[in-house]
Amino acid sequence: MIRVPYNLKAAPALILPPTANTLPAAIAATKAFLDPSTGSTAVITGAGVSVESGIPDYRGPTGTYTVNKGYRPIFYSEFIDRHDVRKRYWARSFLGWEAVRQAKPNRVHRYIGELMKEGWISSLVTQNVDSLHSHYVPDVTEIHGSLASVVCMTCHTSIPRVDLQTQLAELNPAWADLLQQELDRLARAKSAVRDPIKDFRLNPDGDLELPDSIRYDDFKYPACPACVGSGVAHVDIGDGMSWSLENQDVSVPHSKRKCKDVGVLKPNVVFFGENVDPDMRAAAERKMSEADKILVVASSLATYSAFRLIKENKLAGKAVGVINMGPVRGEHDLLGEGDLRLSFLAGDVLGGVWDSLRKAQHRNQHQAHL
Repeated sequence: MIRVPYNLKAAPALILPPTANTLPAAIAATKAFLDPSTGSTAVITGAGVSVESGIPDYRGPTGTYTVNKGYRPIFYSEFIDRHDVRKRYWARSFLGWEAVRQAKPNRVHRYIGELMKEGWISSLVTQNVDSLHSHYVPDVTEIHGSLASVVCMTCHTSIPRVDLQTQLAELNPAWADLLQQELDRLARAKSAVRDPIKDFRLNPDGDLELPDSIRYDDFKYPACPACVGSGVAHVDIGDGMSWSLENQDVSVPHSKRKCKDVGVLKPNVVFFGENVDPDMRAAAERKMSEADKILVVASSLATYSAFRLIKENKLAGKAVGVINMGPVRGEHDLLGEGDLRLSFLAGDVLGGVWDSLRKAQHRNQHQAHL
């Protein structure tokens, strides 16, 4: 189950090895840690990886929990049971999705992919839901799911998120106009789509923070088409084929989940209070167990599902490395001699390792021709 993230407390910076307090030294230490001659390395990444792609993290200098101290994510039970909560979520997601959809992978995604090709990284697990790693890594385990699709909580039918976006626009023309006006403004300014609505803030899960004065009463979202087609769920035909209140408190014996409402589409990501998909959890555990070392990249490990993976492998005697700006959950108790702990940008460190490998390859090729 995904719990509310651990409240990290500021502590003196931990640097391992102690000499890795400059970028060149950090690059050298990371290269030594990743060296395949000392065993295979599995990598687990966090929200900090996607910051350079325009998607904010949670606890960085401009992260969601840093900037908005009162931010509270929507819980699984709220989304499943409350029509008004779903209206709010889908309205904000409708506006924020464009920033996620148009985000491009950055240098960290590329360096991880290149290091995997060269055998310096054996496998990849990510906590991120933006699917940006998949541009460079074909086999990435997305332990918290992906925003690229939505799933019906009654019949488990999966629908591409881009298709749902089209339906949301058709059901909510006024909101669609608002989104298009801002996208047109950004296009004229030739700006990168970092934040699709001026002065509002995107969260790492694609949710867009809007002022408290905004009302969502009239926002409409569709019901699962498979449930509607089978007669399990209903739509308001006179209301643009949107999810109907007739779907509340309907008993569905074949549903594997305890749902109060039927035909509810949910983003295919793990909400707080929801269990991690067993297959994804097993895949992540397998990748960690098969590796000799674990490297954490751009994550504070505040979410317990990730922290547990690292803690279990550390207790199994494996070396653990962490590259993260800012504090990391339990680092002073978890890490010690033989481990790696750096407080530099992951792109700078991994880029330095990749450049060093390329230079070594060029030298070897040159010598081979002499």
